[in-house]
Amino acid sequence: MSEKRDWAQLERWDRNYYLHSTQAAAEHVFTAVDSMEGNYFTLSDGTRLLDFQSQLISDSMGHRHPAIHGELKRAMERYGHVLFGLANEYRARAAKLIVEDVLGPNSWAGRVRVFASGTDAVECAVNMARLYTRRTVILTQAHSFHGMVMGSTMMRGYRNNLTPPGDLNAVQDVPGFPPHGYIPIPPPEPEDYQANGPLPSIVATEQILRALGPENVAGVITEPMLGGGGTFPHKDYMPALVGLARKYGILWIDDEVITGFGRLGEWFGYQHWPGIAPDILAGGKGANSCALPVGVVVASKPISEHFERARWWSGSTWDGHPLVCATIVGNLEYMLANNMIQQVRQKSAYLRERLDTLKPKHPSIGRISGRGLFQVIDLVNREGKPIIPEDRFSAFTGDLSEHPNVIVYKETGKRGVFLGGFTPNTLKLGPPFTVSQDDIDLAVDALDAALDVVDAKYHGRGKPN
Repeated sequence: MSEKRDWAQLERWDRNYYLHSTQAAAEHVFTAVDSMEGNYFTLSDGTRLLDFQSQLISDSMGHRHPAIHGELKRAMERYGHVLFGLANEYRARAAKLIVEDVLGPNSWAGRVRVFASGTDAVECAVNMARLYTRRTVILTQAHSFHGMVMGSTMMRGYRNNLTPPGDLNAVQDVPGFPPHGYIPIPPPEPEDYQANGPLPSIVATEQILRALGPENVAGVITEPMLGGGGTFPHKDYMPALVGLARKYGILWIDDEVITGFGRLGEWFGYQHWPGIAPDILAGGKGANSCALPVGVVVASKPISEHFERARWWSGSTWDGHPLVCATIVGNLEYMLANNMIQQVRQKSAYLRERLDTLKPKHPSIGRISGRGLFQVIDLVNREGKPIIPEDRFSAFTGDLSEHPNVIVYKETGKRGVFLGGFTPNTLKLGPPFTVSQDDIDLAVDALDAALDVVDAKYHGRGKPN
């Protein structure tokens, strides 16, 4: 029999003492999770939801996976915290798994470091690029998200902005944004962009590079698929951007915090473009299915050896934490033994097949794109344009309840599915790799019904539920 909890008391404590994000106090909704198991979680009121977003496109092996938690339990019999200046078994095993078993002994990868978050990994990658090149400037894509820090993150409404009290139609950036040394470049064109010659984003990026002076640019940081913005780029984009980096002698930092470790149907997203490889890769979430806070950096062989031969004063208390590394070991050993990448591809094909059947039924669907188990639907109005005009430039001000992604979140929740999006017109479907065909059917059927409501509201078609 499950333990009884006083959720009314817990709600009072949460409302009174916890410092919340994203919702102002007047609009805060207390939605408490009581338990999690497999692909589902249960709320405090007993509602059971299929997690079709893997929380933040993060819990890739579902919740409380036995292989991951089993290794964690074994590690806890021997370890607590170990200072990063001292080695431990799990740090060595995790590093070997990533560099040799996942990426391969003859690949570009040299060495790996383990952190407590993807943000830490990105910050380390940027610092490494600057130290290695002795240059300052980092180019970063519009609509990108690289953690809740000033600088590399150019997601308009999600870079530690504040919608201030008393004026929920305003937005306040951290003073000093963008900081010295970070320069935004255009976002990639979507994969269905009709290209006729060089991509405009690449032409503009080269102009920015030349104006800055390549000798001042340490690197460019990209996502193979924009995690916050939900854009999978045109097929020519990544090779062209990497070509620019090589042409001008700057480093390519590949942010795979969301896309890495299988999410796009390859171990890493960059592998969808044969013949290219990053100089520095930042990873996170999928390394251990978010069983514990995690981030990783993988550096190329030349960069790794440059830092390894140096006395590199860096690190934090959590670097190489044995319990975090144990969850990486449990996750990756299971994924390798059970060919999870192939499973992602197979399940992705069925999910995409089901999603494609929705487009003829719903005029609000403008684009379906993505790879693996990260599929995105962009919603449009009668003119075929984004319903909320700001789209991926949204600062998330005003009444968010009218945003299409919020409507879908509410409607799918009524049908037992946790599914919505981040930017106003974009739905993000990122189920766990352990999702079943029945789970996919449940989610797509719930989405089908939710889109009826969006169609009725923005296309005058049918009646809202």
